Amino acid sequence: MIKFFRKIRQNLLFEGKNGKYLKYAFGEIILVVIGILIALQVNEWNNERNKNKAEEIVLEQFKSDLLKSQKELKEIKIYYYERTKACAIVLRAFWKTETLNDSIEKNLELPNSIKIYSPILGTARSLINSGSIELLRSPELKNEIVSYVEKVDDKLIHIKRHEESYFRKGRGITLEIMPNTFISKESYNKMIEETPPEVLKEFFANDFNSMPKDYNKIPFQPDLNELLKSEKIYKAYKNLNIAHYQLYKTYDEILFLTDELLNKLNNTVLIDKK
Repeated sequence: MIKFFRKIRQNLLFEGKNGKYLKYAFGEIILVVIGILIALQVNEWNNERNKNKAEEIVLEQFKSDLLKSQKELKEIKIYYYERTKACAIVLRAFWKTETLNDSIEKNLELPNSIKIYSPILGTARSLINSGSIELLRSPELKNEIVSYVEKVDDKLIHIKRHEESYFRKGRGITLEIMPNTFISKESYNKMIEETPPEVLKEFFANDFNSMPKDYNKIPFQPDLNELLKSEKIYKAYKNLNIAHYQLYKTYDEILFLTDELLNKLNNTVLIDKK
């Protein structure tokens, strides 16, 4: 093709047609410029398409993180709802004089466990720290993601503070007064019966195991009526009640933030696809 155009130019010069040569040369320059502009535009389209694809991948991963967090936050809310309710039942029992039934034992045990959950923030943190958040076209969504991470981090500090200030304090007292909580002979025997023989054999063969297979009594069994006269135990469950309620409430707030961001993310994706 280049040889073809060169031959035309040479023929025009050879024939002395300078005017036509200039017009032709000018037209050739215009064609070259148009070709360059088209190439640049195609390159820009490709870059834009690659950016859109990268944005789509990032948003899908982020959405996956939020959905998993949403599911697990709902579960941990139930976990702390049950423990807060159990604390309330125990505390109300201190106000009564009648003999309690065995169901109170479960409510005394339940609040003595805790678990801390942190929502999945890997993709969000990576976006912010690496600067890849600029891949997102929506300025509002960028701000929402940054705000979400900051708010969740603040809530997690709040959770840690209540775990240290209230749960540990309450648990320290219950461990001191009820070291073995309410393991009954029936529940211990049931645990042995339901454990696979090979696991049980290995468990009792361990020289460091502190629980025997054959026994005559369960050590340090607390007396329910005496426990519910103890001011220390009352204060312990007040602390546990505060801890579990605050954790329940804070995880509920994180769940609300997660639901809210998921809705905004879905709306942004829907608008972009229209």
